[in-house]
Amino acid sequence: MAGSSSKGVESKKVVKEIVLKEELELEFVLNVGIVKDSELSIPFRTKLSSDKWNLFLPVQGFEDILLGFLKEGEDVRLRDAIQVNVFDKGGHEFQMMLKKWQQGSHYCYVLNRGWFTFCDQHHLHENDLVSFRTFRHAISHILSFLVTYKRI
Repeated sequence: MAGSSSKGVESKKVVKEIVLKEELELEFVLNVGIVKDSELSIPFRTKLSSDKWNLFLPVQGFEDILLGFLKEGEDVRLRDAIQVNVFDKGGHEFQMMLKKWQQGSHYCYVLNRGWFTFCDQHHLHENDLVSFRTFRHAISHILSFLVTYKRI
């Protein structure tokens, strides 16, 4: 049992190291004035699937964060999509679309029309860990995401 306890502590240590590294990587983006009033959501983390054309985000967890940043008139419904901007840690901008999608009896959010380019330029692959922070762009006020990642 002592072995499983030390594995849990070791796992928590690795997660803390990833979070600290992400915070340091975000310093550049926060300092150049992209993020409006420094309002940045807590990170939402997910693993990539083999589908590099679409990023599927589960409703649970992600929706609570998203709804806090939507303006009146912005609606992400089935068959409707809204334009969003995705930024990498270097401040590079990628235009994408976000919509809610139904898969059988389950719902998820899908980020596409640009996700493949983002994955390709950052050499992301299946099972890599991606963190999203939601914010409003300081100038355009467009719903935006700051994406950091960890290659697994």
